[in-house]
Amino acid sequence: MNDQPLTRAELAEALDGQKRELLDAIRASKEEVLESVQEFVRDAQTEILKAFLPYQESQNARLHLMEVRLSNVDAGLGERMAILERRLAEIEKKLLLNPPPIQ
Repeated sequence: MNDQPLTRAELAEALDGQKRELLDAIRASKEEVLESVQEFVRDAQTEILKAFLPYQESQNARLHLMEVRLSNVDAGLGERMAILERRLAEIEKKLLLNPPPIQ
């Protein structure tokens, strides 16, 4: 170092250099923080999705069971309805073959 005083231009140049270095360091830190936050969010999202998988599987099993039960009920009701329709047709046939006397 020499003992001569700095000129205004030298001081401004030195401050500009320090300012650029500081801004570069801030940008680098900002990028590191952003990357780590993005990684954290991705990990959290993965954990949430993994946690919902067993729930989804159990709900699918319950839904399948309800569909099976409903199809059995539909089949049973269909059979009963067919029996009733057949019996009603037989009754109507008998009534038309032997109409009641008119009074």
